[in-house]
Amino acid sequence: MAVASSTGGFSPAILIVLFAAVVIAVIVIGAIQAAKRRQAWQALAQRYGCSFSAADPFAIDECHPQSLFDKGDRRKAYNVLSGKIENQDVMAFDYQYTERHGTGKNRHDTTYHFTCLLLAPPIPFQRLWIRPESFLDRVGEFFGLDDIDFESDEFSRRFFVKCPDKKFAYDILHARTMELLLECGKIFIEAQDDSILFYYSGSLRVPEDVAMLIQRGLRFLELIPSYLIEQKWERPDATRNV
Repeated sequence: MAVASSTGGFSPAILIVLFAAVVIAVIVIGAIQAAKRRQAWQALAQRYGCSFSAADPFAIDECHPQSLFDKGDRRKAYNVLSGKIENQDVMAFDYQYTERHGTGKNRHDTTYHFTCLLLAPPIPFQRLWIRPESFLDRVGEFFGLDDIDFESDEFSRRFFVKCPDKKFAYDILHARTMELLLECGKIFIEAQDDSILFYYSGSLRVPEDVAMLIQRGLRFLELIPSYLIEQKWERPDATRNV
């Protein structure tokens, strides 16, 4: 005898079974996709002659000063590629953190994903933030909360730049560096002391995009002016708390 009810022709028991089947399918598909991504990362590491670790062996979020690593809870770096490429120490990885929103029945967690690259610059960096300019940035500019503007109108429109020392920002972001960053799309950069973090937010990038990110990151270091390297720029202590 067919089981019918006010639930649209299915009994509550059947609905529970269907829901459980969907949940299991989602988990299985997620696990398969994660395994494929690990394999792709491992292949990329092998291509560069680098090491690969599915987990984070370096405690990345605890050892670097970038603000990305201070956000949210359940922070995790994974699929970590590390080694030397073109005689430069390189670390590329996936990263995520979770934030809780709302209260009571409306409370929910949101997990944010990033594809990241960490490099060590040849000079100590003052704190430098570069990110895609948003609508709120334009509103802030109207009220006088301006960022650093550059000779390139296109670069100034597309990127928000903040640094405690404008001269340092201008020295680093000269014409060729701005041209490079314009090729990178919606990239984020946080530099401070002896590390520079390049990252994309949102959907995780495929390994070919990671390879391009690595090459562009290395190019960014090449474009640091030689006179800054010769001077061994010393960052004033006053910039530490900006």
